Amino acid sequence: MGKKNTLNNGEQLYSNAPLQNAELTSAKDAGSNPAPDNKKKKDKKKDGKPNIFVRIGRFFKEMFSELKKVSWPDAKKVFTQLGVVLLVVFIFLIIITAFDLGAAELLKLLVTREG
Repeated sequence: MGKKNTLNNGEQLYSNAPLQNAELTSAKDAGSNPAPDNKKKKDKKKDGKPNIFVRIGRFFKEMFSELKKVSWPDAKKVFTQLGVVLLVVFIFLIIITAFDLGAAELLKLLVTREG
């Protein structure tokens, strides 16, 4: 199976990877968190996340990196899809305009009959 190592409390740990100077803990110990250190705000800022300009720069760098990975369509495919979109929009424009004019005429007939 793998190399057998002994944990601090005598439990057996089976692993395929060799452990070199690693502190072994059991699953029981992994759930318990040590008490948090009370550090000053100055120390926390040094250990925390980088300043806003570094984060913004990293964001744009990663964004451009991802955009380079995108497979962009060729011009023929773009114009074909543009034509389909414009055709569908034009068809719906005609349908909605027809309904609007029909509803307007129906409203005129109702108003003139009552008055």
